[in-house]
Amino acid sequence: MPQTDSPQPDSPQPSPLCLLIMEDERADLQLIVRTLKSAGIIFTYEAADTLEVCQQLLNTQPFDALLSDYRMPGFTAYQVLPIWQQVQPEIPFILVTGSLGEEAAVACIKSGMTDYVLKERLFRLPTVLMRSLQEFALRRQQQAAMAQIQQQAQQEAMINRIVQAMRGTLVLEEVLQTTADQLHTALKADRCVIVQPKADGAMTAQYVSAATVHREEILGYTCPISTSYRESIDQGQTLQVDCIGQISRPEPRTLAQQFGIQSLLMMPLLYQEECLGAISLHQCDRERSWTVNEVSLVRAVADQCAIAIHQAQLFQQIQQQAQREQLLNQISRDLNSSLDPNYILQEIVECTGECFGVDRVTIFALDPDYVYVLNEWRAHEQIVSMLDFKAPLSTWADRLDPNSDVFWGRVLHAPRFADTVKPSTYRDQVEPSQTLSVLRVPIFIRDQLFGGLVLQTTTCYRTFTDDEIRLVERIADQAAIALYNAQSYENLEQLVQVRTRELKEEKIISEVANHAKSEFLATMSHELRTPLTGILGFSNLLIKQIFGPLNEKQQQYVVGIASCGEHLLELINDLLDLSKIEAGKEELALETMVVEDVCQACLSLIQERAHNRQLQLILAIAPDVSTCVADHRRLKQILFNLLSNAVKFTETGSITLQVQKQLMKTEAGDRAMLQFSVIDTGIGISAADQALLFQPFQQLDAGLDRKYEGTGLGLALSRKLAQLHDGDLTLQSEVGKGSCFTLCLPEKLPQALASGPEMESGNKS
Repeated sequence: MPQTDSPQPDSPQPSPLCLLIMEDERADLQLIVRTLKSAGIIFTYEAADTLEVCQQLLNTQPFDALLSDYRMPGFTAYQVLPIWQQVQPEIPFILVTGSLGEEAAVACIKSGMTDYVLKERLFRLPTVLMRSLQEFALRRQQQAAMAQIQQQAQQEAMINRIVQAMRGTLVLEEVLQTTADQLHTALKADRCVIVQPKADGAMTAQYVSAATVHREEILGYTCPISTSYRESIDQGQTLQVDCIGQISRPEPRTLAQQFGIQSLLMMPLLYQEECLGAISLHQCDRERSWTVNEVSLVRAVADQCAIAIHQAQLFQQIQQQAQREQLLNQISRDLNSSLDPNYILQEIVECTGECFGVDRVTIFALDPDYVYVLNEWRAHEQIVSMLDFKAPLSTWADRLDPNSDVFWGRVLHAPRFADTVKPSTYRDQVEPSQTLSVLRVPIFIRDQLFGGLVLQTTTCYRTFTDDEIRLVERIADQAAIALYNAQSYENLEQLVQVRTRELKEEKIISEVANHAKSEFLATMSHELRTPLTGILGFSNLLIKQIFGPLNEKQQQYVVGIASCGEHLLELINDLLDLSKIEAGKEELALETMVVEDVCQACLSLIQERAHNRQLQLILAIAPDVSTCVADHRRLKQILFNLLSNAVKFTETGSITLQVQKQLMKTEAGDRAMLQFSVIDTGIGISAADQALLFQPFQQLDAGLDRKYEGTGLGLALSRKLAQLHDGDLTLQSEVGKGSCFTLCLPEKLPQALASGPEMESGNKS
């Protein structure tokens, strides 16, 4: 070892080494001491010559090195070795011996001794001692650096575990509880508490590490230190207290001592300058100096926790928004599904109460004299019911005053409702209902104040957010829509009832008038036919010239009288038939008949007129058509009317009577029909006139009634007769290209028609 210079007066004096020397020979002990001092080593020493003294000294005071002889009375250095390894293995163990072979020296080094020096070469002892001390100092530095690296790795691993826990769940409770447990274990604290602010600003213990003794007593307790130092925490300042006596404020110091806190480290949970709470670590068994690494670890964890809390708040806001939209959608569905105002308003109070988690929701209404509760929802039966509440408006004058703070026409948000009412009102109204907090929103219908929607708490105070107030306003608007719809529906229903009653009265009057008309027509028709019969009889006698010849002019007039009489008789008969059908008194005499015979009979009736006009008559009956079931007289009447019209309105060309089967689609399925079609090449009918053609007393235009004689009842009567057979009469036509009138009759009549007396008695040929 190189000789060290003497220290300068101004230089700091090095601390003396403290050596433990195991030597039973006093001379050798003195020789070792002189050798070290001669080398300029400053030290003190303790000497021991027994194992008991050696162990006692190692247990009671620290040493910088252990120097031991190899062999002493009753023991050797090998027996000192385990004592050193157990108590102070961080100091060098140097063997100082008289003689030692090469193999023995190697064995000593392998067993754990640091180095050895022979007594005959004792001058090497200072060099060996200083080298060993340097090696052990370096080893301790490496161990400390390794320990620091391991500690940092553990801290980073813990932060990663917390971050993974945050990423693995959006349940904030799990994240913060895991954080408290991890910090408790990593920093070997007695307690880890995460405090968060309540609505009133007080910091309460929301999460406590699971390993905390008497954990349940801490949970939910107001943290006195965080509350007292709230301003510093809000500013992001760390509160580090190595000794609780350092706290100058008496109240938090007393309460901290009450919970046995000796040392404290409190780290704010700060996100974008907003304080979300704090992490508080307590050491209760001793005072503790919190290291820079420990503070850095807690700060890093706090940053991650603040992010987690913020993300959870965002997620909660999104969930709340979705829940609110769902609530509004549910109310809208209720509005669309029912017009019962009581049902809809009850759904509104129930959905609102469940969504906002309050204790009671009511809808109240105003009438000219009273205020009363219409609907109510309660969280449970123990909450006082307000459903029977009804009071004179005269006792609520302040609620009716637009200048009052509690005017019913404005939103009222009262986190402490008792502070907003008069003492007498509180005694009469607030105490019985046990109301603590109130949010009241008015309901207007057509700008008229109807009442209000009220949310109340009875078990705790609550402050509603601006978003919650806006949502309740939207719900009140929905309630107003429901009430407006109900009122409109009620008014409409009353109007419908009045109109229905008027229509019934008008129907009775109309039926009486129709009956009177039918009676009149029936009576007048019979009265008219009596003299008409005489007129026709006398005119026919004159035409036959039974009583003498007539000149040409007389013959012309008599024929005109007979023609007019026939036309009038036809009109009277059509009126009678039409009246009977409209009165429901026409009965069909149904029978099975040969289609060709009916068609030939009808064509023969118009054959002379068609021949006179040089019109070709054509009959086309499909091979699969042979018979039909109908009223023989009425079927001939319909076909004759159609054929007569065809002859009347056709100047040149042909008239075709076509009969065929056709399947027609109906609501009951496909149905076989017989189609009797009268097709002409006449003047045709415009689309505008076709809609009027089947109405009584209608002809194509004002001039045709002069050119083509007719009553205007034939087609209307024919269609009604067709419909009486459960068929129809339709038209296809185009101006200048002729017309096609089609009579459709069912091949098989409905059971109601087929069961008539004529059908039951058998078929007629």
